[in-house]
Amino acid sequence: MKVEYGKTGTYFYLVGLILIGIFLPTSKFGLSVSQFYLLALWMLLGLDMRSINKMYTEKPFISRILYRIAFSFNGIWSIIKTRFNDFIHNKIAVVMVSMYLMHFIGLIYTSDFQYAFKDLRIKLPLLVFPLILSSMKPLNRKQFDTVLWFFISSVFFVTILAAIKFFRRDFVDVRELSVFVSHIRFSLCIVFSIFILGYYFLKRNYRPLVKMIIIFMILWMLWQIMILESFIGILIIFALCVTLTLYFIFKSKNITAKISSVVVIVIIVFLSIYYPHKVIRDYKTPEKIVVEQLDTHTELGNPYTFDTLRYGVEDGRYVGLYISKYELIKAWNSRSEKKIKHEYQYEYFTLIRYLTSKDLRKDASGISKLTEEDIMNIENGIANYNYIENPGLKTRIMKILVAYNFYKKHQVANGSSVFQRVEYIKASLNIIKKNPILGVGTGDISNAFNDYYEETASKLNEENRLRSHNQYLAITVAFGIIGLLWYLFSLLYPLSEKKNRNYLYIIFLAIMLLSMLTEDTLETQIGVTLFAFFNSFLVFANDRKFTND
Repeated sequence: MKVEYGKTGTYFYLVGLILIGIFLPTSKFGLSVSQFYLLALWMLLGLDMRSINKMYTEKPFISRILYRIAFSFNGIWSIIKTRFNDFIHNKIAVVMVSMYLMHFIGLIYTSDFQYAFKDLRIKLPLLVFPLILSSMKPLNRKQFDTVLWFFISSVFFVTILAAIKFFRRDFVDVRELSVFVSHIRFSLCIVFSIFILGYYFLKRNYRPLVKMIIIFMILWMLWQIMILESFIGILIIFALCVTLTLYFIFKSKNITAKISSVVVIVIIVFLSIYYPHKVIRDYKTPEKIVVEQLDTHTELGNPYTFDTLRYGVEDGRYVGLYISKYELIKAWNSRSEKKIKHEYQYEYFTLIRYLTSKDLRKDASGISKLTEEDIMNIENGIANYNYIENPGLKTRIMKILVAYNFYKKHQVANGSSVFQRVEYIKASLNIIKKNPILGVGTGDISNAFNDYYEETASKLNEENRLRSHNQYLAITVAFGIIGLLWYLFSLLYPLSEKKNRNYLYIIFLAIMLLSMLTEDTLETQIGVTLFAFFNSFLVFANDRKFTND
């Protein structure tokens, strides 16, 4: 039995949900404050102070105050009991919260309680949102859509800021384009926004102008995913688009629509294979060299060296062509405060790679053609002109290829998020082998990884010795195979109710499940709040009357 709190109470509750939606892509602090606000509402909404005041109008002033306080606490306690009872009798909410309680059980066999309590604090949203949203009254369609529109608008606002930074070239790494939160979490917000907008375009009876705005926002956010070079975001969009098209093929009775859908899938799959293949082929295939036609000396008369083996190929060019080492170093040192002393410095390799990306020779002439912005880029460690000027899928693939060649040659993953993840997976699997059933406990995860890196003399730099970067492995490291099985059960259990097998919830859950393959989504405040809020909001905060429309 839900506690009644009227239109005003519903307004305050709606504001709390809207604030969460606004702050998810913009503010960790705002998220924390909004959660405390919702928790306060959970305890207070439904308390009828006017009735309490009327009961004691004849009492002396001090008595009135004391009686009001006493009965207010009694009313609050009654509200809490009623709402907690609603929560306890909601099986899905209890199963959701069990994901958090699992971390409490992990305290039994942990040794690092300082880390454990920090982990429990970060993951409080896994407890707070199912508890609150399952015991509050659901929203009507307009209110439900309002929360989602505020979330989308907040995401769109941040993408505008990202676009401003992009066009100003005010970044060293594309990850800086996400100005408030991690670019990975932000990309997940963008992906979910895209699919919500697609749903509204098809399912809501908006005016043509609004639908045109929706199409623009979808295209804009797709572009944002590309310039953010979010590989997981791109893969999720691809996987879900193919899945939705297949679903449409099997569901539709229109033969023309089915054939069209098959053609769309074939085109998507073809392009998804052809484009990366072409980028890789062009990257690895250098221009043909006719030795007799190569210039042997610079404009200043210094001899060139040609080394096609040591420096390899990048972006279809030999990095080691047309190098005049001493002339290059002297010319660079005359333009930059960051001096290069010899060819074995990392800065030297960065310089010749950058010159190669601009198709310039590695001599004084090449240095003279660099702009001040180019000089600043090289000083900031940017090794390829395209990393700043042309971020996108092609550039992301190029970065992976550079990292792959370096990792293959030296077995060093530093500087590459992709191959660092390979090392994290190795570490996770080795830790799991030692603790397969129950894991290492809530607080000993960090210690387990540090011990592994020390024992194996890992080549990862200290700042790169991180944890799993895979939520499934992270859970297994902490709680073993038993914990992983329960975690998967708690993730999928909401689908046991038919009302939850709707487009928005399935899409959201799919996005989260896929993201957890490459990210430990629940190990950061933004990630865990994104998951916990929408996992509860899409299940508990909607009216059954419009759930499956």
